[in-house]
Order: sequence, then C-alpha cells, then structure tokens
Amino acid sequence: MQQARNLTLALACVAATGAAACGSTGSGSSGSGTILIGLNIPVSADPSVAGVITRGAQLAVDQANARGGVKVGGTTYRLLIKKYDDGGQPQQAAANVDSAIHDGAVAMVEDGIGMRISAAHSQAAGVPEIDITNGDTTLLVNQQMIPYPSLFRLGIPNDAASGLLATYVQSHSQTAALLHDDTDNGRDGAMNMVSNFQTAGVTLSPSQPIEIAADSPTIDAQVQEVKAAAPGAIVLYGTDLFIAKAVTAFHAAGVSTPIYTSQQGESPAVRLLAGAAATEGMKLVTGRMTSEGDATDFPAFEKALAQDHLGPTDAGFKDSEGQEIRQPNDVDFFAYDAVHVIIAALQHQGSANPGRPLLDAMNVVTVKSANGDARGFNSQNHEAFAAQDVYIAGIHDMQFEPVKDEQLSATLPTEDEILSDFPS
Repeated sequence: MQQARNLTLALACVAATGAAACGSTGSGSSGSGTILIGLNIPVSADPSVAGVITRGAQLAVDQANARGGVKVGGTTYRLLIKKYDDGGQPQQAAANVDSAIHDGAVAMVEDGIGMRISAAHSQAAGVPEIDITNGDTTLLVNQQMIPYPSLFRLGIPNDAASGLLATYVQSHSQTAALLHDDTDNGRDGAMNMVSNFQTAGVTLSPSQPIEIAADSPTIDAQVQEVKAAAPGAIVLYGTDLFIAKAVTAFHAAGVSTPIYTSQQGESPAVRLLAGAAATEGMKLVTGRMTSEGDATDFPAFEKALAQDHLGPTDAGFKDSEGQEIRQPNDVDFFAYDAVHVIIAALQHQGSANPGRPLLDAMNVVTVKSANGDARGFNSQNHEAFAAQDVYIAGIHDMQFEPVKDEQLSATLPTEDEILSDFPS
C-alpha cells in the first residue's frame, strides 16, 4: 500500500500550481476524442479542500478510462481533468471558469466560492458547475430565488446542516455564542443558525453573531467578548482554517465551553492546526458515509481510492498512542458522484459538447452513488443531498465518530480511522 500523504504538504498531484492533472495530457478539447472536466479548487489556499475534490474526481476519471473510456453518441471518449487554482478568492474562481470554458471543458467541479459571479458565463456556454463544499443556501439561486440553470450542488446545504446543529445544541444548552467568518458560506451559515436557534429556543450570548474576517491574524478581542458573556455553547461557522484559528484561540484563553462547528470542522486541517487538546470533545455536523441499506459501497470506494494511489488519506497527525490517523473519504465521494452525473448527462443528450441540452440533462439523470445511494439533482432547486442524511459527530483522540445522543448519529457505525488498520 502506498504511503498516504501528509495534509500539511497536500497531495502530490494537487500541490503543483500548474493546471495539468495527474496522468492527464493533451489539450482537453472535447471534440478530439477527449472530454475535459475542470476542477476549480483552492490548491494554494486550502490544500485539504483541494485534495478532497481532486481525489474523488480523479478516481471517477481513472476508472472510466481504465474501462476504455465513455461512450457518448456512438463515440468513445477518454476523460481528462484540468485543475484551476482559485486561491480561495471568488473573483479568481470566476475567472477560472472562463479559462476552463476557453480550454473546452464541458463541466466544472468546484469549491463553489465564485459561482454567483461565473453563473452568467457558464449558463451562456452551457457548462454545468457543481459545488462540493460550499453550503451557502443562496449560492445556486438568483434574486428571485430561481436556480441558475448552470449551477448545482452535491454537498450539504447550510439550511440542512444548521437545522440539526441547532436542535443538537439546544439539547445541551439554552445559550450559545455564534462566531463566523466573512465568507459567503460563513455569513449564510450564521444566518441559518440564528433562524434555527430561534425555532429551537436557544438564546444568543452575546446577543448578536460575531463576524470575523477570514484572514484576521488574531481573534483575541472576540474571544474575550464571548468569555465575558459566558454562554453554554460556542458555535463556529466558516472555513476549516477559520475554525482551526478560533478553536486554538479559545483553548489558549482557557475557555472550556463546548464547541460546535459546521461540516468544515471535520477537516483534518482543524485538528492538525489546533491540536489534540483544543479539539477534544468538539462536535460537528456532517453527512453520513453509508446509505441506509448498503454498508459495503463506501468501504469499496475507499479501497478503490487506495488502489488508484489516491488514498488512504493520511490526516497528518497521531492519536494519544502514537498511531497515525486516517481521514475518512466522506466528502471525496461527492466529487466522484459529480463526475458520474456529468457523464450520464452527456450520454443522455447523446453529445460530448456543452450547451443548454447538457444543463437540462443534468436535471433528469440519476446514478448510483459511491455510498450506494441514488444520486441526481432535484430539478426544482438543483440540490442532490438528502437532508435526512445529516448527523452529528464528535472528536475524540483526534478522530471523529457519530455521537450517541442524537437519533440518526446513534445508529451509524464508527469508521476505523487508524491508518495502519486500513486494508492494503
């Protein structure tokens, strides 16, 4: 088994800022026997997020090519991936979509940060953009709350995540401090948390959410404000790097109040940067790995990643016994599914070219997910994640596992996260 990569360095095939994908060559023009799929990801700004999207998409492409390619409209095509580094900046992400369209990409799989800006251009080109990690509930819709024809999400939206998180926090505390970063996802997540806290009967303390610039070097003043308010819980919403910074700051200030976070809290970057003591006992909201009726497909997906030299994913740290920890690939499979939906849509329209027929086809095709679920986009809202699959996990000894005091979470298996236990 290939030695898994440390997330402090990022994946070998992600770390390079050049655009070419691992093992992919050629121009990527979709009219010359190849189909190009672009990855719009924060290669230089957040290697953990970039790695999650890259691994899943790369496996889907590699498997399709190993089978001889994909047949569309009577012609067999080889799939190619090209990576575009958005640097964590929405404007750069939008510019990357223009570059990908120029390069001949038929679709984009993304972190979603610039999709509102790029929507007009991707719609005009008929190039679908699929968000994997941005939960912003307003991301896919225009001011009239109508979905942009070219924007889709295959990940957990903030309304689903915040609903369960607020209910869970309420079962442990009647008061909570709410801190978020200034990204669109952080702001939208906080707005959803406020609404769901009101429904659940949780009072904010301090009385308003606290917004912190994602690139702020310190948050000491905000930590002291929360410390003075003495809430029963602290909720963090934003990027994994923001969460890591906040968790570190609260621990350094001697604050022992229970911390709850958005899905980004499961990122290995949080535990890697904040450390074991600061993250011990932290709770987070995330999505189930296995489907209700199939516990075999997700382990098979993780094994396939390893066989393709894309896993297992070394989290970059050890538990208290010195054992290296593995990060479950529970977000990677969304990117894997996204590529399969793109392929199915191309086959449905009978052409390897982007255009309005491809956008329409994205709303009608369904594929089998890497975790055994049926995966397809809802034509009304362009979402592909089932809200009932959200659960609560807790971090213990640098690993996260389902909690036992929430209805769905208590029924879910605990993933073995010891790296050496992973079958070779």
